[in-house]
Amino acid sequence: MLAIKDLSAGDLEVILKHLSRRELEKNQILFEEAHEASSMFFLETGALKVVSRKAMDGRDDVMLGAIKPGGYCGEVALLRENALYEDTVVAMETSVVLELSKAAMQKIMLASMTAGTKLLLGISRNIREAIAMPQQQEMAKIIAFVAPKDGSGRTTAATHLGTYLAKAGKRVVFIDCDMQLGDAHVHLGMASQPHIARLIQIEERLSFETIKKYFQNVAGLQLLAAPSQPQEAEFVTRSNLNQIIQETARNCDYLILDVPSHIDEISILLWDMADLMVFVAEGNIAALTRMKRLLVAIERLNYPKEKFMGLLNKFSEEQGEYLENYRKIMPHKWMTLAYNSKVFQQAMLKGYPVWQIDSAAAVAKDMQAFCQQILGKTPQSAEKGGIFGRIKSMFA
Repeated sequence: MLAIKDLSAGDLEVILKHLSRRELEKNQILFEEAHEASSMFFLETGALKVVSRKAMDGRDDVMLGAIKPGGYCGEVALLRENALYEDTVVAMETSVVLELSKAAMQKIMLASMTAGTKLLLGISRNIREAIAMPQQQEMAKIIAFVAPKDGSGRTTAATHLGTYLAKAGKRVVFIDCDMQLGDAHVHLGMASQPHIARLIQIEERLSFETIKKYFQNVAGLQLLAAPSQPQEAEFVTRSNLNQIIQETARNCDYLILDVPSHIDEISILLWDMADLMVFVAEGNIAALTRMKRLLVAIERLNYPKEKFMGLLNKFSEEQGEYLENYRKIMPHKWMTLAYNSKVFQQAMLKGYPVWQIDSAAAVAKDMQAFCQQILGKTPQSAEKGGIFGRIKSMFA
């Protein structure tokens, strides 16, 4: 049954006579963004997904919505002259659609002006009702922890922040994106499984309902661990990681990403998606040199300065000159973490944050000050994406 209100049995009979049936295989594209809109489609059986497809090879698809039987898509073909499709629609499983072309619509109008008018008004009404619904959706603040070198304290700072935010009552998800050698689970006192590679291998659909089955929980912090074996990293592609991040960000307050210390397509994806990039470095000449080289690459991406924050780890007063040099090469906010190997070692062994080991230690106070700085920046409110957001201009 078509999901259009006020159609009588007679109207449906007239309309169905002029619809042509098409069968789609799983992952088959029904129509693509920016292509000429010649027909709209009603889904009879199966399921379709509406995606934003940013690459020709289909990588980085962002799911904007799903279409169930009775629903429709491509209505811009009938509502506008010389229109282009505004999204890409792909079959999620074997599906059957009923196609209504512009020529068929003209035939319906000739056969029954009443049926044709009800159909167009029904489509218009459904869209107007969708636009009238609240379009604001809380999106997670995505925080990416970046370091020019492994061992700089990136994961330590990231896991402490996650623990702090969860204790503050926030919905926090931590994704360990160091796919080959990630060890966030060790810092949090968790097991190495389940992990992200298992999720991708086992689950057919990367919806939040399936993703969260692979979370581990510690004191309210949800961890999606890195693969337990380096060779399993090959299962995690840029495209499916992008989908996991998008789905998760719509269902939490803060999303923390532990970014690997090398530059590749996944690292750049994580930089792009982050609202805030926290650069973790140490006060020595090798780390300073690496940071300069990393920032040369990042500056070419033209990120706003508000996206950057620095965290100088293992800091002592003797390293003041290094702090000034870091501020010169990245003139944004910098904070410091005092050095205390004993407290950190005990915290690592127990899977606790440092303030639970020694709340009076300078490093514990510094870490809490950093976390409080982040907590002071509330999650952003973003307009809901997808077809509803994009069709507002049609009725402005």
